[in-house]
Order: sequence, then C-alpha cells, then structure tokens
Amino acid sequence: MNTTLTKYDIQDHILLVKVAKGLEPADIILSNINLVEVNTGSILEDVAVLIKGKRIAGIVSNKNIEKYRGMYTLIIDGKRTYAIPGFIDLHIHIESSMLDPLGFAKIALRHGTTTVVADPHEVVNVLGLKGFEVFNKVSKILPLKILLEIPSCIPPTDPLMKLETPPNFFTIEEMKYVINLDNVVGLGEVMDFISVLECNEKIYEKIKLAMNYNLIIDGHAPLLSPDELNAYIAAGIMSDHESIELKEAYEKAWRGMYLYIREGSAWRDLEALVDIVKNTSCKLCAFVSDDVNVLDLFERGHMDRIINKAIELGVDPIKAIQLSTINPAIRLHFEDHIGIIAPGRLGDIVLVNRIEKIEPVTVIANGEPIYFNGVLVKALNNIEYPSEILNTVKIDLKLIDSMEIAPKASEKDNSIKVNVIKVQPGSTITKHAIEELYVYSGRIQPDPKKDVMYVGVLYRHSKNGRYSIGFIENLGFKLGAIAQTIAHDTHNIIFTGWNESDIKLAIKRLYEIQGGIVVVDRGKIISEIELRLAGLMSIEEPEIVYKKYKDIVEKLSNYSVKFKHIFMTLSLISLPVIPEIRITDKGLIDVKKGKIIPLIIS
Repeated sequence: MNTTLTKYDIQDHILLVKVAKGLEPADIILSNINLVEVNTGSILEDVAVLIKGKRIAGIVSNKNIEKYRGMYTLIIDGKRTYAIPGFIDLHIHIESSMLDPLGFAKIALRHGTTTVVADPHEVVNVLGLKGFEVFNKVSKILPLKILLEIPSCIPPTDPLMKLETPPNFFTIEEMKYVINLDNVVGLGEVMDFISVLECNEKIYEKIKLAMNYNLIIDGHAPLLSPDELNAYIAAGIMSDHESIELKEAYEKAWRGMYLYIREGSAWRDLEALVDIVKNTSCKLCAFVSDDVNVLDLFERGHMDRIINKAIELGVDPIKAIQLSTINPAIRLHFEDHIGIIAPGRLGDIVLVNRIEKIEPVTVIANGEPIYFNGVLVKALNNIEYPSEILNTVKIDLKLIDSMEIAPKASEKDNSIKVNVIKVQPGSTITKHAIEELYVYSGRIQPDPKKDVMYVGVLYRHSKNGRYSIGFIENLGFKLGAIAQTIAHDTHNIIFTGWNESDIKLAIKRLYEIQGGIVVVDRGKIISEIELRLAGLMSIEEPEIVYKKYKDIVEKLSNYSVKFKHIFMTLSLISLPVIPEIRITDKGLIDVKKGKIIPLIIS
C-alpha cells in the first residue's frame, strides 16, 4: 500500500519523542478531557493529549501539562468533553452524496469523520482512468483522508455476457498503473460474483494483483447460498456490505468475512443486523455508509449518524464507537496510524459533550483543528475541474423525439403479459413479477391501479441512441416523469414515467444541464438538480446542493411522493448484478441467469 499517512519520517518521530519526554514543546495541548480509549473500552478521565505536527506525542495527566507547554503552544481546553478517535468509513461512494470530494469533505469532517475508503467506481465508469486520477489528485490536498480502492468491475459485468453497453473499461494494465499511486489501499467491491463462481480468470487476475500488493479486497455478495458463499470467500474476497438479513450476516461472519454493516440513505441494514454486534464480540465487524446523500449528511450526519442509531438500538456506546474507529483501522492494517488516540498515531480527534449521543463539537484531523465549536477554522481551497469531465451527456437531441416509449404489441391483443421489475423502496433487491397490461392501438400501456409505469435506459456516453423500455411496479411515483444521470454503475440516463411527452422533456432537460435529476409533470419542469461533474456530482458549495436537493424533496412531498426512496431506488434499477431483475440499454436482465429476457411473455 502506498499511502501518505503511513510514510515514516525520522525527524518527525524524533520530535515526537522529544515532546513526549518534555524536551520540546507540543504544538497543541488538548487539555481537560475524558479520553475514550477504544482498545480496552475504557474512559481515561482528566487527561491531556500532546500533538506535534500531524501526530500524537503522548497522553498525560491534565495536572502536568505545563511541562509540555511552550511560547507558541496552542492550548485547547476540552472542558471535560469526551475525546473520541476520528471516525472511519470503510466503504463509501462519494459520488452518491452528489457532492464533489471537496464538498463531501467539508460536511464529513464537520460530523467527525477523518478517514474514508472510497470506491470511485461511479466516476470511473463514466470517465475511465481520468476519473480515478481526478479523485486521486484531490485525495492529496484535503484534510479528510480519502483512501481509494481500485474499481474491480468496470464494466460491472463481463462484456462477453453482452448485458449492457459499457462506456469505459478499466483494464488490468490501468489497474497496475494506479496501484502504485498514493492512497490506494484496496480492490473495490467485487460485484461480478457470477464470474467469481464460474472461475473466470479475468477477475482472478485482479484479485491476485491486489493480494500481491497487500491491498484489502472488498466484496459484494447478496443472497448467495452457503456453497456459493464458501466459494466466493475462498477466491480471496474477505469482506461484504450487502447483508440485509441477520441470518445472512451470521453466515458471512461464521465464515470469517469482515462484516460491513451498512446504514446509508436508502439501504439501511443496521436495525436488521444489530443483534450480531449486541450479542457477540464480532471481531470482524464495522459500520459503513456505502451511499449517503447530501440531505442526510446535512440533517443527520455521517458516521456519527450510524453510531447514534446503534446506541438507540441498544448497542453500548463505546462498542458503537469501536465499530467506527479501531475496528475499521484494524481491517485496513492501519491501527498504527488511525482509529485510536495514542502516541505515534495521527492526531484525528473528535470532541463531544457526551457519548450517549454523538454530536461533534470540535474536530481535529492530522493534528490540525478543522472545526472548532462547530465553526470551520481551516480554509479549504476550491478545485478546478477540466471542462471535458463537466460535459458528459452526449446524447443526440434529434433522436429523442423519435423514441418509442410505449412498447409495441399486436393490435389484435387487448391485453398482454409482460415481465415487470417490482421494487421494494428502501431495499436494493428487486422481484421478478409478471403483470397483464392493457394494449391500446398496438402499444402496451402503464397501469396506475397496479402502480406499473414505464421505465427505460438511454445510453448517454455517445450519440448511438441505444435505449430500452420496460415496466416498473411499486415505485409510488405519481407525477409525469423523472429522469436522472445517476444509474449504477454505467450511469446512463434512466427514466420512468406515465407518458411519453413528459419523459422526453425530462431527458432533454438533462442534456441542457449536463447531468442531474429532473422531475416533470404535465409538460412542466417541477424541480431539478444540476450535477455536472460526470453527471453525478455538483461542483457548487455543499450548502447550495443541500438546498436544491431539499427543494426537490419538499416539492415532491406536496404530491405525496417520497423522493429519497424513488431517486435511490431508481438509481439501482440498471445495475445487473443485484437480484432479481434489472434493465439496461440492452433490455431486461435476469440477474441470476445473467441473460437478457424479453419484455413480452409469449
């Protein structure tokens, strides 16, 4: 692993030793605190933390701090608050926040997160190698430590299966190049479980590369049978964040898998899985967010939000803190650097008034105050992005008018049976349903009574005009149409709606704003949010993005629409690696079989 945080500087450590011995003054003394010691689960009362440069020189009695104080030492009086290690998120897609890395860092740090492991496979699917390089460059200039995983499945399925049109490929040669870049720590979630189970050597070459460089290897293995799970882990994939049932979580934990307990914005598994951390010591457990949107970041927090929910569900507060600090640090093999407030470790410290409910007051990252009493005290420079990655919606507007939204059927039929994607808002899993729909003038119609509406995918990475149409059930969307460029993982335009004209208007507006989310009803744009960076992220200040997102939520609530569920649910309908049925630009996909299936049941 090549990371800036693990590099050893002799002179820096000699200074730490001198400060610890009282021979040199500390740069910062964090005094008058109760330290949450996550190694033993203890609380050390009335102590002080000595910081020199980026790292901690020592933990001392609060009564003896004058020994370590110099003329320029900054004294931060903790006022008997609790000092907690900076939080670590082992698995996140920053793109899902709708914020660029800078905007995300500002909000995550405010909530006490000082390290994240980001799998940038969303931006890399859209931009290829350039997307990874952009994230890598940004990771070096922010106080939030953004550790990167190399996307393992770009495209998400083997091109030989021909399930979708991939906009980019991340080749083994490109992986060999980026593996030597700073801050690369892992191989991103191996979603193509079919290739793993069928022993496709292409995916094994990627696992081997990661193993040889001592990277962690993250998995993505929902609803596998015991035999399949044994095989998947035996391939060398040692973690997973896709458990949605307690039995499934135990099956993975019993087999030595590192169990990432996910609590994101739409996919919330903590309540279902909490007993495994309440009732066992679970050495290989940690909390992760996976996908969290800007609204939840602002209103509920990041890792502090997950810790607080765990405490509400009966988890001991210190145990909940351990699942977001020392446990993830051990998974990364970085416990010598992060996840614990102790000598030699980086100065990542969060001050809170109580541990029963985590509400960060002051946040220190890499030995430097970032937020003090809730106020940002460190200047963070803006990031300039090249125009080519801000203009990625490349559809041909002339072709939009010729799209046929209502699928053709025989004019002799009054009704016809079709394969339908049945969703469960709040869950990543879909069900394969069969519905009988009305046919009018040889065109299959949606059915509001059954909550069955059009859904489709339009390739947006060139002007090839490829698209497919299907039907989706149980989405609960009452307006005319919604279209978005967030469509995991190839991020084409995914749209759903009740009529052709509203759907086409939403798509055209996406082109005009070069990515984002557009809601239309009766020929009028109801609300929108512009996401120009790869069609996934905004480059505006996070407060502005939050207000725009909240505006969509509030406007749609007037129409009895739960926008958060619809947006997140829709974003995964085009991902052909999560059971049971999905849709891509090639058509409907039976995920388990890895095959395209027809819309109409003959």
